[in-house]
Amino acid sequence: MRRRKFFAVAAVLSISLGAPSSHALSKGTFYLELKTGCYSANKVPNKSSKWTDTNYKTLYSTSCTSPHHYEVFFTGKIKAKDLNSDAAKKEAGIACDEAAINTLMGQKDLPSTLTYGYFFPDPGAEEKKYGKKIFCFFRVADPKNDKYTLSINRTFREISYI
Repeated sequence: MRRRKFFAVAAVLSISLGAPSSHALSKGTFYLELKTGCYSANKVPNKSSKWTDTNYKTLYSTSCTSPHHYEVFFTGKIKAKDLNSDAAKKEAGIACDEAAINTLMGQKDLPSTLTYGYFFPDPGAEEKKYGKKIFCFFRVADPKNDKYTLSINRTFREISYI
Protein backbone atom coordinates (compact mmCIF):
# COMPACT_ATOMS: atom_id res chain seq x y z
CA MET A 1 0.00 0.00 0.00
CA ARG A 2 1.24 3.48 -0.78
CA ARG A 3 2.50 5.84 1.90
CA ARG A 4 2.06 3.28 4.61
CA LYS A 5 5.23 3.12 6.52
CA PHE A 6 5.69 1.47 9.85
CA PHE A 7 8.56 2.03 12.20
CA ALA A 8 9.45 -0.18 15.14
CA VAL A 9 9.41 1.62 18.43
CA ALA A 10 12.71 1.01 20.17
CA ALA A 11 13.13 -0.43 23.63
CA VAL A 12 9.57 -1.55 24.27
CA LEU A 13 8.30 -4.17 26.64
CA SER A 14 5.27 -6.48 26.66
CA ILE A 15 1.86 -5.06 27.52
CA SER A 16 -0.82 -6.16 29.90
CA LEU A 17 -4.23 -5.49 28.42
CA GLY A 18 -7.07 -4.13 30.50
CA ALA A 19 -10.61 -5.40 30.50
CA PRO A 20 -12.72 -4.18 27.58
CA SER A 21 -15.56 -1.78 28.28
CA SER A 22 -18.92 -1.74 26.59
CA HIS A 23 -18.36 1.28 24.34
CA ALA A 24 -20.32 1.05 21.10
CA LEU A 25 -18.59 1.69 17.80
CA SER A 26 -19.54 4.78 15.85
CA LYS A 27 -20.67 4.86 12.29
CA GLY A 28 -17.71 4.63 9.95
CA THR A 29 -15.42 7.62 9.53
CA PHE A 30 -13.57 8.39 6.31
CA TYR A 31 -9.84 8.19 6.98
CA LEU A 32 -9.19 11.83 6.03
CA GLU A 33 -11.72 13.03 8.61
CA LEU A 34 -10.17 11.29 11.62
CA LYS A 35 -9.46 13.12 14.84
CA THR A 36 -6.98 12.22 17.57
CA GLY A 37 -8.34 9.11 19.27
CA CYS A 38 -8.91 5.39 18.84
CA TYR A 39 -10.44 3.51 15.93
CA SER A 40 -11.36 0.00 14.95
CA ALA A 41 -10.65 -1.32 11.48
CA ASN A 42 -13.98 -3.15 11.46
CA LYS A 43 -17.11 -3.68 13.53
CA VAL A 44 -15.49 -6.61 15.38
CA PRO A 45 -12.66 -4.78 17.15
CA ASN A 46 -11.82 -7.56 19.58
CA LYS A 47 -10.23 -9.63 16.80
CA SER A 48 -7.05 -8.86 14.89
CA SER A 49 -7.43 -7.10 11.55
CA LYS A 50 -5.48 -7.59 8.34
CA TRP A 51 -4.33 -4.38 6.63
CA THR A 52 -5.17 -4.29 2.93
CA ASP A 53 -5.04 -1.65 0.23
CA THR A 54 -8.76 -1.05 0.56
CA ASN A 55 -9.86 -1.50 4.17
CA TYR A 56 -8.14 1.51 5.73
CA LYS A 57 -10.36 4.22 4.27
CA THR A 58 -13.26 3.64 6.68
CA LEU A 59 -12.50 3.34 10.39
CA TYR A 60 -14.82 3.21 13.40
CA SER A 61 -14.33 5.55 16.36
CA THR A 62 -14.30 3.89 19.76
CA SER A 63 -13.09 4.45 23.29
CA CYS A 64 -9.35 4.00 23.82
CA THR A 65 -10.13 1.67 26.74
CA SER A 66 -12.33 -0.54 24.54
CA PRO A 67 -10.97 -2.93 21.91
CA HIS A 68 -9.51 -1.02 18.95
CA HIS A 69 -6.85 -1.41 16.25
CA TYR A 70 -5.44 2.07 15.70
CA GLU A 71 -4.79 5.17 17.75
CA VAL A 72 -4.44 8.43 15.86
CA PHE A 73 -1.91 10.42 17.89
CA PHE A 74 -1.15 13.31 15.54
CA THR A 75 -2.77 15.15 12.66
CA GLY A 76 -1.12 17.95 10.74
CA LYS A 77 -0.25 19.23 7.30
CA ILE A 78 2.78 18.78 5.12
CA LYS A 79 4.25 21.29 2.69
CA ALA A 80 5.54 18.97 -0.06
CA LYS A 81 4.14 19.89 -3.46
CA ASP A 82 3.78 16.33 -4.80
CA LEU A 83 2.13 13.83 -2.45
CA ASN A 84 3.60 10.96 -4.50
CA SER A 85 7.14 12.22 -3.94
CA ASP A 86 9.86 10.91 -1.68
CA ALA A 87 9.94 14.41 -0.16
CA ALA A 88 6.30 14.05 0.97
CA LYS A 89 7.01 10.65 2.50
CA LYS A 90 10.11 11.98 4.25
CA GLU A 91 8.26 15.03 5.61
CA ALA A 92 5.35 12.93 6.88
CA GLY A 93 7.76 10.42 8.42
CA ILE A 94 9.66 13.14 10.28
CA ALA A 95 6.44 14.70 11.60
CA CYS A 96 5.20 11.32 12.85
CA ASP A 97 8.63 10.43 14.30
CA GLU A 98 8.65 13.60 16.39
CA ALA A 99 5.02 13.21 17.51
CA ALA A 100 5.53 9.52 18.43
CA ILE A 101 8.63 10.28 20.49
CA ASN A 102 6.80 13.08 22.31
CA THR A 103 3.79 10.85 22.92
CA LEU A 104 5.73 7.80 24.17
CA MET A 105 8.46 9.60 26.12
CA GLY A 106 8.76 8.06 29.58
CA GLN A 107 5.99 5.52 29.14
CA LYS A 108 6.46 1.97 30.38
CA ASP A 109 4.95 -1.39 29.54
CA LEU A 110 4.75 -0.76 25.81
CA PRO A 111 4.19 -3.76 23.55
CA SER A 112 7.26 -5.02 21.74
CA THR A 113 5.43 -4.86 18.40
CA LEU A 114 4.10 -1.32 18.81
CA THR A 115 4.60 0.49 15.52
CA TYR A 116 3.29 3.61 13.94
CA GLY A 117 2.42 4.67 10.45
CA TYR A 118 0.83 7.50 8.57
CA PHE A 119 -1.39 8.27 5.66
CA PHE A 120 -2.35 11.32 3.69
CA PRO A 121 -4.71 12.02 0.76
CA ASP A 122 -4.35 10.40 -2.61
CA PRO A 123 -3.31 12.98 -5.22
CA GLY A 124 -6.27 14.29 -7.18
CA ALA A 125 -9.79 14.55 -5.76
CA GLU A 126 -8.81 13.65 -2.17
CA GLU A 127 -5.96 16.15 -2.13
CA LYS A 128 -8.19 18.84 -3.65
CA LYS A 129 -10.86 18.30 -0.98
CA TYR A 130 -8.66 17.63 2.09
CA GLY A 131 -5.42 19.43 1.32
CA LYS A 132 -2.14 17.96 2.49
CA LYS A 133 -3.24 16.54 5.84
CA ILE A 134 -1.32 13.73 7.48
CA PHE A 135 -2.58 11.32 10.08
CA CYS A 136 -0.13 9.43 12.30
CA PHE A 137 -1.36 6.35 14.11
CA PHE A 138 -0.10 3.66 16.47
CA ARG A 139 -0.85 0.00 15.96
CA VAL A 140 0.29 -3.21 17.60
CA ALA A 141 1.44 -5.68 14.95
CA ASP A 142 0.82 -9.39 15.41
CA PRO A 143 4.29 -10.87 16.14
CA LYS A 144 3.43 -13.88 13.94
CA ASN A 145 2.40 -11.79 10.91
CA ASP A 146 2.94 -8.03 10.86
CA LYS A 147 0.23 -7.55 8.24
CA TYR A 148 -2.25 -8.13 11.07
CA THR A 149 -3.02 -5.52 13.70
CA LEU A 150 -3.89 -6.80 17.16
CA SER A 151 -6.84 -5.48 19.11
CA ILE A 152 -5.78 -3.47 22.16
CA ASN A 153 -7.63 -1.98 25.12
CA ARG A 154 -5.49 0.97 26.16
CA THR A 155 -4.31 4.34 24.97
CA PHE A 156 -0.69 5.19 24.22
CA ARG A 157 -1.25 8.88 24.88
CA GLU A 158 -0.62 9.67 28.51
CA ILE A 159 -3.41 11.83 29.81
CA SER A 160 -2.85 13.99 32.88
CA TYR A 161 -5.71 15.70 34.65
CA ILE A 162 -3.43 17.65 36.99
